[in-house]
Amino acid sequence: MTASRYKAPKGFLAGNRFGLNLFDLFKEDEEGDGYSLSGFEGLAPSFTTQNLEKGRGGVVGYKTNPNAPKFSRVSTFSLTPEQGASSAPSASTAPPAETTPKTEEIDLGPLAAQYGATGLFGHMDYIKAKEQGYTDEQIGDWMRVNPSLVAESNRPGQTGGLYEQMARGQVNTAQAQTRDWADAMKTFQAPGGELGATQVCKEARAYEGAPQISATFGQSEKYFGDEDLKAARMSGYSDQAIKDFLEKNISLLRGGNVPGGENELGQLTAEFKQPEPQPSSGGGGGGGSSAPSIGTGAGASAEYFGHADVEAAKSGGASNEQIAEFIKQNQNLLQGGNVAGGGGLYDQYKQYMR
Repeated sequence: MTASRYKAPKGFLAGNRFGLNLFDLFKEDEEGDGYSLSGFEGLAPSFTTQNLEKGRGGVVGYKTNPNAPKFSRVSTFSLTPEQGASSAPSASTAPPAETTPKTEEIDLGPLAAQYGATGLFGHMDYIKAKEQGYTDEQIGDWMRVNPSLVAESNRPGQTGGLYEQMARGQVNTAQAQTRDWADAMKTFQAPGGELGATQVCKEARAYEGAPQISATFGQSEKYFGDEDLKAARMSGYSDQAIKDFLEKNISLLRGGNVPGGENELGQLTAEFKQPEPQPSSGGGGGGGSSAPSIGTGAGASAEYFGHADVEAAKSGGASNEQIAEFIKQNQNLLQGGNVAGGGGLYDQYKQYMR
């Protein structure tokens, strides 16, 4: 069958093969004011007709009626965007919906390069990061992602380091060191002597959430002095808390800072002043003797008090009460099982303590 003999099936509507009912485009709307374009908003229908000359010498088929038309009529229907409609964004070209922006990645490397003892992230850089509004969570995330930019002792997994302190919620910012102080320590030479400085004077500064009072500041980290007192007070510790600390660490005081001394620390701890040694009476009568010497050095370590030091003290004439008093006043000289509750020297001599 040729195209000229083809008849559309009864009821056939153009566009049905594509799921469109184009007939509705030419129906008047309910008000009778125009055509209904429901579902085709923004599109304008157009209809054109064109006469085309037939090919093959005007022959449509092998048996052609001489009276048959020599032209064919082609009608074209199209839908085009109405004027101005193209400027409206379609569903496919509409901008994507706004999404919640990702948390901005932070870079603490510049802080480490500017502050602290080295170019690696440490306690001083932590202080500066907190001052700039960074949270412990943000700082911890950055440290995990950039371990090579963190001082080795402060990296995740290092016991006692900055990361572990953050995890415990007890960052000891007294360990912070300024770049100037660290550089000065490179050329520092201790003058020697009992009261000589052992470090460049480390001035006190406020540090938040310090878990302990320490002798970190001042001219020596081995003795508690005015700068340490100032730092403790700036950190929110009361004088009673400082006194409780010094009562257990009397050996950290020296010179005018000893209990009863002329300095502020001496007056603060005056109640801890040890009584003058009383002459002991021997079996023969009235001769007095000086107080026995009790200290470290007899054992394997000259820094800690142990059983060998107890034996040395007893050999020098020290009583159990005197040894107990020394242990009570110098608990910082105990280590291992000898500390309170460890079952060693402190617990053994606790019965003799006043």
